[in-house]
This record gives sequence, C-alpha cells and structure tokens, in this order.
Amino acid sequence: MKQRNIIGHYFTGYAAWALKGLEYLKQEEGGHFSSRYAEENYNFWLDVFRVFDEYTATLSPEIIKMEHDHYKYRKPFGESYNIVAPTAVIQEVNQELNRLAKSIEQPERIKQIS
Repeated sequence: MKQRNIIGHYFTGYAAWALKGLEYLKQEEGGHFSSRYAEENYNFWLDVFRVFDEYTATLSPEIIKMEHDHYKYRKPFGESYNIVAPTAVIQEVNQELNRLAKSIEQPERIKQIS
C-alpha cells in the first residue's frame, strides 16, 4: 500500500473502522484469528495507529484538522499555507508523515494493494 493511502486511511477513519472490524472478528473467533491474513492485517493496523498516534500527539489540533480535511475532502494543502501554520511547518509535517508511513512494515498482501 502506498504511503499516501496509509496516511489517508488514518486521517479519514478507515483505519479505525478496519481495526474495529478485525477486533470484532478476533473476539468472535475466541480471542485469536483463524486466518493468518486477518492477523497480519490486524497487526499492520495496530502498527499504523502506534506510529501515527505517537506523532500526531505532538501536532496542534489545527494541523490534524488540516490533514483530515485534505484526505477526507481533498482540500489542497495550499489553502492552509501561512493560515494554519507556516508553509515550511506544513511541508515538514507531510514529509514526516510520509517517512513514518514508509517505516511501517507491510505484509506481502498489503504491499500489493495500491
């Protein structure tokens, strides 16, 4: 999965929805997964949350809302330059998000998804 998609899934809520579904499946199957693919997905989304939650805890609510609006509503970052934060800060945040997304280990099945 591309970094942009991982970041987008995190900020739009898809990652939370996927993790809740997998947690429900795990609970239904007696506390463990009967499929290794489900377990790989579950561990992947846990890693996504661990990595991004640590980083976004250091960001202002305005920057988090800007990221959400960009990925959920396709609002260009350019509309937020020097309004939400200085342009350089927004660019640094986006570079760090891309670096973090790239650092997350992806199972082979997830790597194949664009």
